[in-house]
Amino acid sequence: MNLDQLKPNAIASGPVFPEPVKIIAVVPMGSSTKIIAEGLESGKVHQPVLSSEQLATLEISPDSKPYDGDPERFRLGIESIRLGLAYEYDPYFSLSIARVDPLPHQLEAVYDYFLKLPRIRFLLADDPGAGKTIMAGLLVKELKVRGLIRRVLIITPANLSFQWQRELKDRFREDFTVVRSDLLRANYGANPWQDLDQVITSVSWVSRIEDAKDSLMRSHWDLVIVDEAHKMSAYGEDKKTLAYQLGESLSRMTDHYLLMTATPHKGDPKNFSLFLRLLDPDVYADVKSIHLAMEHNDAPFYLRRVKEALVTFPDPKTGKSKSLFTKRIVHTAGFEIDNEELDFYDALTQYVEDQSIRAAEQNTAAARAVGFTMAMLQRRFASSVYAVRRTLERMIQKRRWILENPEEHHQKQIEKKIPEDFEDLPEDMQQSILDAAEAAVISVDPQALREDIVELENLVEKARTLEQGEVESKLVRLKSFLTDENFFKDPRMKLLIFTEHKDTLDYLVADGHDGRPLGKLREWGFNTTQIHGGMKIGDRNTPGSRIFAEREFKEDCQILVATEAAGEGINLQFCWYMINYDIPWNPNRLEQRMGRIHRYGQEKDCYIQNFVATNTREGRVFEKLFERIEQIETDLDPNRTGKVFNVLGDMFPANQIEKWLRDMYAHNQMTEELIKSRIIEQVDTDRLREITESTLEGLAKRSLNLSAIIGKSEEAKERRLVPEVIEAFFLGAAPLAGVSPKPLSPNQHVYRVGRLPRSLMPLGNELESQYGRLGKEYKNIVFDKEELQEDPTLEWVTPGHPLFECVRVFIERDVRECHFRGTIFYDLHASSPAHLDVFSAEIRDGRANVLHKRLFVVQADAAGRLTVRQPTIFLDLSLAPRGTEVPAGLTSPDATALEVVLNDQALQPLLIEEIAKRERETERISEHMEVSLNAVIDKVQCQFAELMTQKEAGATEVGLDGRLKMAEDRLDELNNRLETRRNELLQERQCAISNIHHIASAWVLPHPEREAPDIKPMVSDPEIERIAVEAVIACEAARGWVVQSVESENRGFDLISRRPHAEDPQTAIEVRFIEVKGRSQVGEVALTMNEFQTAERLQNDYWLYVVFNCATTPEIHIVRNPARLGWKPIVKIEHYHVGPQEILRGEEKDV
Repeated sequence: MNLDQLKPNAIASGPVFPEPVKIIAVVPMGSSTKIIAEGLESGKVHQPVLSSEQLATLEISPDSKPYDGDPERFRLGIESIRLGLAYEYDPYFSLSIARVDPLPHQLEAVYDYFLKLPRIRFLLADDPGAGKTIMAGLLVKELKVRGLIRRVLIITPANLSFQWQRELKDRFREDFTVVRSDLLRANYGANPWQDLDQVITSVSWVSRIEDAKDSLMRSHWDLVIVDEAHKMSAYGEDKKTLAYQLGESLSRMTDHYLLMTATPHKGDPKNFSLFLRLLDPDVYADVKSIHLAMEHNDAPFYLRRVKEALVTFPDPKTGKSKSLFTKRIVHTAGFEIDNEELDFYDALTQYVEDQSIRAAEQNTAAARAVGFTMAMLQRRFASSVYAVRRTLERMIQKRRWILENPEEHHQKQIEKKIPEDFEDLPEDMQQSILDAAEAAVISVDPQALREDIVELENLVEKARTLEQGEVESKLVRLKSFLTDENFFKDPRMKLLIFTEHKDTLDYLVADGHDGRPLGKLREWGFNTTQIHGGMKIGDRNTPGSRIFAEREFKEDCQILVATEAAGEGINLQFCWYMINYDIPWNPNRLEQRMGRIHRYGQEKDCYIQNFVATNTREGRVFEKLFERIEQIETDLDPNRTGKVFNVLGDMFPANQIEKWLRDMYAHNQMTEELIKSRIIEQVDTDRLREITESTLEGLAKRSLNLSAIIGKSEEAKERRLVPEVIEAFFLGAAPLAGVSPKPLSPNQHVYRVGRLPRSLMPLGNELESQYGRLGKEYKNIVFDKEELQEDPTLEWVTPGHPLFECVRVFIERDVRECHFRGTIFYDLHASSPAHLDVFSAEIRDGRANVLHKRLFVVQADAAGRLTVRQPTIFLDLSLAPRGTEVPAGLTSPDATALEVVLNDQALQPLLIEEIAKRERETERISEHMEVSLNAVIDKVQCQFAELMTQKEAGATEVGLDGRLKMAEDRLDELNNRLETRRNELLQERQCAISNIHHIASAWVLPHPEREAPDIKPMVSDPEIERIAVEAVIACEAARGWVVQSVESENRGFDLISRRPHAEDPQTAIEVRFIEVKGRSQVGEVALTMNEFQTAERLQNDYWLYVVFNCATTPEIHIVRNPARLGWKPIVKIEHYHVGPQEILRGEEKDV
């Protein structure tokens, strides 16, 4: 290597550098040389001091490019970089790589709110059913593909953990591990919070279990998402719950923080301000920030859309949107138990009351567990006689065991109380707690235990007699409901039956094997399946799993009987009738049950029957509750959207009704009448109206700017990443990486890959944290998610998939030398040479956040004119044969001049646009922050002044000096926070162009075949093209459409024509992407490869306007979706052509 080659902008590689570098400066240091260089892969600056021997190992790019690179590899390399930045060009990028068909409000939240924030701290508070997992999943994908996040923590209610895990896996191909106590125990000594990058856990478990919380606090996350975040609410500055304290800790542990809830407030601005402080303690330091938000009807970091705002995209035929939700009609199916059942109920109740009263007299964990178990007995009676009998039998067995093993029982004595959040736990955790609670006794005295066993045996005998008589009133009601009313006369009819208890599920649907009864529904001849907490989540092909049962119910079975496990991640919107065979004592569970069928995708009104025994005390309590809800729905929700059930949790804590009933059993100042009066008092129209119509609800959006979302979606179609582009790149690039996709059949787009080469595995390991684990073998892959409809087992490969990304990154690095050397292309439509230089450049804010990174091409024509083009320009060019030489006399343009033009024409406009966005956002945040922090500072200053007045007046009160010091320190801390935040906002507002990198160069020569007789008619004539474009623009203007020319941008079409919204002319409600082809007379029409691929991609949104007879009287012929015309390829010029007859036959009649 010659030392003269070491100069700025040269590219160097060798063993002394971990990556290829671009030299910034060379500094002689005696016998050594200091090299200051920037890594081309990492962007890091390297400053090694090298000896002459080390310098000799470097390879330096040549001073003048030989332009002898392979043009096909060159073009693949540019495509690999472009596809790596696809999120910059596709406004809704994640939709191209996720199995979702999002709704308008979901696009609005992710792309118009979340991603516009430099640091995402946000409360999403949409009404239930909005699809929060879809919005969260889209955010995760967008941030991961940008390289902004790697470690993601999702905190949910325990009973929703698996639903989140399933949705993220099925829809977004993101693997999350659910961390619970069993996983912590299995990995004792390890810290899964640090070892795992994508974790789901529950707020109640983490905030309650000290070990779990401590180990979590020692980790850091890039993004934290909290579902049902209202559980983190605090009751005041000095009443912070454990969950709220956890929320504060998480806020400090992460850059991006997304809270999600359907009930963000209870109409109380102070409480709401405290909740929002989890996101930003400066912006919401004082309630004045909330008052300012209500004045402007706009709060930073907050978005709430009510159900009426949640609509579909307009139907293409009618142009009308539909509400996402059908009606939900809830009916109380009351019945009375007969005299024999009443006798058993009275005997059971007497036992429950006796035990509850005795338990209430003791203040021990065992006594509290007994009280809990007694309440559970009443719940099981309300479920089925079989369920309560089975529980009683287990209690007898456990008491007999205690008699035989008193010492061992003493060791196992329950010391842990029943968790406060028992109702929110998943079914398997509830069952383990119940199993332990059934062994709890008030006294271990042998005589007392024997008496207890006798009493339980009497109850079991009564229950067994009832079962043998088959007179259980609820069962009779169910049978008549299913048979007398000919319930299944519609073969599509499905019925979902919910029960709280596995024993009742067995009673209704078990198979009669291994000690299980033959279920009554099976006995009656119905085709049934089941879901319960003892089943694994599984998949659609694993018998005995929950997902398999979901599929079985959809495809084969009439009835699904389910415990609460079906409320966890199971989607049943193909069913519209549900029976609550028993009523959970936590009303929130009812909403979760109904949400399995009453959700997006449900096309019919949903009917829910609540079975309630109206001549039991518990039944009358729930009858009163449902009566009150029905009255409120009549007043406030005549359309039966379900919003009353949505906020029921704000009226009742999860275990409120159970506490009242347990107090009633224990005669603890509670009676049936008192419970009903409290229900009347709390479930009140005015109280619910306070919540749903409070001033804080003025911040909620009751409608979407649907026309703007539609307009943006129409525009996005043109830049959408489509399967054809991904497939074409992968098939061209994969063989260079040693991967050989082979089509399974000629007309299919399914490919077999087989085992990957070992050489690709290190790259897969390097990329794993961003894209997931690379498999060693892939059987059948596809690039279009529509193919998954027919065969879900196919592997869908897109950007973001580890296989695609490994091939893409391999190509990007492998062709770097080709890019350095340059290459040559041909252009059929050019009459003189041109030079193309490829650059990448970034826009960063003052905190070094990368806001944009894009690819640009600067073209220098023969006259020296410089223009910025799109990187897709290479798709409009033909490959020159290897060995083609640059004609003598051509010189490359000046590097500085290229960067000046790039800055002026492309980067400055992008920068100005970004600064305007940042200023709008930071001004809003700054205004709230100033109001909020200054309000707190004013309060503390007043306190300080009052204390100073006391001191100056000679007060001798003990501790006065200490309080003065505390107030002074607090003032200093608040003023420092104010100054720090001002500086941070200033940095976020300051944006600058950064890291302009030259990537590659190429010469473009006139195609040598352009004068050939068979090719010449396809060569465009600038004057003819001008006439044609003017004719098309005039045609569109006459229709009232607005036309924008993009002829110089190489986007695969020439014009964008927009039909403006009648009330909002800035918004387009329909868009056409138009390619114009002019002919002097009538003749053949040709498309470049870029134009043809764009036509294939956009299909019905791509319009070909062919203008014949431009030399005389122009005639416009309009073809929609021209890709269907049967174009024939001309390989030597990389074009596609059709004759005029095909154009005339394919012409659109009604335009």
